[in-house]
Amino acid sequence: MASLTHTKFSVLSHSRETIPSILKGKILKIPGEAGSMGDQQTKTGKRVLFFDQIKALMIALVIAVHVLLTFVGSFMGVHISTSGSSHPVFGGFAVWLLFFCNSFFMYMLFLLSGYFVPRSVHKKGVTRYLKDRLLRIGIPFLAGLLLINNASMLIARLSPASPLAELSWNQLPFNRVGVLWFLVVLFVFDLFYCAWVALRGDYFSVDTSVPTPRLRSWLISAIVLAIIEVVMTTRADLWAALGRSQLDGLGAQGMHLFTYAFLFFLGCKASFHRWLERLDAHLVLRWFRFSFVLALSLLAICLVLSFNNSLSNEFGRLSLLTSFLNPFIGWGVIAYLLLWFQRNENRGGEWLAVAGVDSFGAYIIHPIVLVIVLQPIGLIGFNPWFTALTAIALGIVISFGIIHQLRRITTIASVI
Repeated sequence: MASLTHTKFSVLSHSRETIPSILKGKILKIPGEAGSMGDQQTKTGKRVLFFDQIKALMIALVIAVHVLLTFVGSFMGVHISTSGSSHPVFGGFAVWLLFFCNSFFMYMLFLLSGYFVPRSVHKKGVTRYLKDRLLRIGIPFLAGLLLINNASMLIARLSPASPLAELSWNQLPFNRVGVLWFLVVLFVFDLFYCAWVALRGDYFSVDTSVPTPRLRSWLISAIVLAIIEVVMTTRADLWAALGRSQLDGLGAQGMHLFTYAFLFFLGCKASFHRWLERLDAHLVLRWFRFSFVLALSLLAICLVLSFNNSLSNEFGRLSLLTSFLNPFIGWGVIAYLLLWFQRNENRGGEWLAVAGVDSFGAYIIHPIVLVIVLQPIGLIGFNPWFTALTAIALGIVISFGIIHQLRRITTIASVI
């Protein structure tokens, strides 16, 4: 479960300008993040809403996964006890959903993060870009590390069955990065890209004559990264040691770093050719069907193991299997979501895009929101299905709602 403990997201902003756009004949102004999703205008001047809409969905899934994690492990010190033998379908489904979501949502968010980096660096210059990134990453990181994460741990130890309950004050895992690991990794990737720009010179020009990668390229990348993920997953001692350190989030996600790097820099490359807006629908649908079959097969395995009460015993092998399948499932889901949201941008509309703009802040505060929400629910001890669905709904609504109100304050909006 280590690789799933702290999945997180934060496709960060590069500027906070309000970008006017046209949707259904009306002028809309959505305060956005021009670096990661705010600089989303086509050459016609119309704001590309579907990137923000995808962000909102990804963060909602992150919150859902962290709720389910409290049933099969723990999240921020919260654990909800449930008898696996009494609820085998729930146990198997929860584990499957953790693995399934982990196969695409972080990959998607690194891809989108990289997609808007080159044009932002070109617009601001390396020095100004890095100063801006340091501000917009550093302040949320410190607030999340010192305030939200630590407060979450203190509250969580009061919950029933919390693994922190028996720890003394000096043993509590204070100042752990937790879900904030993404900010650290993202900033490192930014540094690498800026170093590349400094060496080769600043250049950004869109050339749509370059075709999108074909099936052979995606197959090769999936196979190579699948092998790397399996090898990295076998380094259990390394990840366990990191998990006990202040960098516990990296201990949970370190085995995926090569794939995250690949997708981030693929996003950078794609921005020069608008690949994400020019997907081959036929190829996308073919791969998505393949991903769907793999995901259903994985669900069947999880349910069988759960009904046989052997899920915990076989978890190590299951983790290796899913590590290998991650790119094959993830490529299909990522491509299909990009294609579907691009074609159905108006269905989600402005409200979902606004939620995407709020998603960075929602990600930062969701740990303490979930801890507070799960506290009374865990005490009451409802049916796990009801508990999970209630906590997911409340966690999503409260996290996004709080940030949406806070972003009405100009100073806060300039940071998150």
